[in-house]
Amino acid sequence: MGELNINRYMTADEYEIDILQDSPPKDEYVQRILDKMISEYAITETPINVDFRKLVYWLKAGDQLTHQIHPYPAKLLPHIINFFLKAHTNLKNKIVLDPFCGSGTVALESSMQGFLPLVADANPFALLIAKVKTTPYSIDKLIKIKEKVLLKAKRYNKATSVDVVNSHLWYLPEHKTKLEIILRAINEIDEIDEKDFFKVCFSSLAKKISFADPAISVPVRLKTKEKFSEVTNQRIQKRLDWIQNLNVIREFESNVDANIERIRQTNAQFPKRISALKVGIDARDIFKDYNLTTKMPDNSVPLIITSPPYGSAQKYIRSTSLSLNWLGFAPPQGLRSLEEKSIGREHLISEPLCLDRGNLPENYKCLIEKIAQTNKTRARITQKYLIEMEQVSQELSRILAPKGRIVFVLGNNQVCGETLRNDEFMTYCFKKYGLQLKLLLIDDIKSRGLMTKRNRTASIISRETVLVFEK
Repeated sequence: MGELNINRYMTADEYEIDILQDSPPKDEYVQRILDKMISEYAITETPINVDFRKLVYWLKAGDQLTHQIHPYPAKLLPHIINFFLKAHTNLKNKIVLDPFCGSGTVALESSMQGFLPLVADANPFALLIAKVKTTPYSIDKLIKIKEKVLLKAKRYNKATSVDVVNSHLWYLPEHKTKLEIILRAINEIDEIDEKDFFKVCFSSLAKKISFADPAISVPVRLKTKEKFSEVTNQRIQKRLDWIQNLNVIREFESNVDANIERIRQTNAQFPKRISALKVGIDARDIFKDYNLTTKMPDNSVPLIITSPPYGSAQKYIRSTSLSLNWLGFAPPQGLRSLEEKSIGREHLISEPLCLDRGNLPENYKCLIEKIAQTNKTRARITQKYLIEMEQVSQELSRILAPKGRIVFVLGNNQVCGETLRNDEFMTYCFKKYGLQLKLLLIDDIKSRGLMTKRNRTASIISRETVLVFEK
């Protein structure tokens, strides 16, 4: 594809579509927008620059619902998902798969649009959030359980100690004890689904009252520094003082109430939404059942929308390490093994670099060789990522239904000064397994959650590529 040659911006008005700017358009109108984009791309083969926040005008900044039920790094823009779902509501089999589901942004948007959301992710905590934010809980039931949990939390004096990585860095001893007491009360909830809701609320609390800097996705101790401005240090000190003096149980109640209100609002607007169904813990191996015993049949999924980790990924396991420890998904010593199961990992078991491994295209072998001249470890990590992403493309191509589509949202980045063209590589992979590239869109990233430097050998990703493939 060569260097990106941005064509121009597309808007709904440009397609002469008669839609009211203060209400959502009819689904067939959105389908017409997508069809015209595909037609233009077929003629020009030039990437189309789209501002999804303007194109999908009917999603306002405040329309967050349960999207904000728990913080999570690098969330996919809901506008992109909403657009492609509306353009595919005529599917006979309304199923959407997100094999890299993260905290369930695709799952929630799909659920609200009447699709069955299928999800997979290597991070068990991500799967928990995806389940909770798509479940239409009974508000009355949540309130009753909340009162029971609060009563127990106020009555209990002790609880089993929870092993949290470097807990002395993140918590005051008295706050950690209170958290353990709240967790004890939550674990005594009999109803599994409701227990999961309160676990997510608890995790949000454990993150909120820790000494971890809330502006950084991975845990980094918040503290004042001489190099910071006086205003910044005053802001930091104000938060540190707040942590010192807060009431843990009161903050937990506040978190629960806020999330119950999010559920209430989502129920009111989308009462018939469907809870996400887990179908895998690895995007290279998708199943048809929650127990992961039966492989997903060939040619069975009509629509896949996902945003995979990039070549130098967010540190998803590390960023959720406190939650993974608190909720018993992984002890501190088990975090590395969990990371090693994740595509886009930042660490690899030591092994020599072999350029012939994985049968990659020659230009990517050359790229890895160039990276190795600067950093052999980063070269091995990049090679492993590309090999595994080809395996992902093979599995997704296998299960995609005839005429089905894959919407792949990803970014290009630099590794050791070398540009890693993830868009070109995934286009190569999907074409290799019989898919056609129908559309290439570019959207500049305006979310600070994505404007994160992954590591000192990686670049900041400032734009996203949306690739649409068809079988």
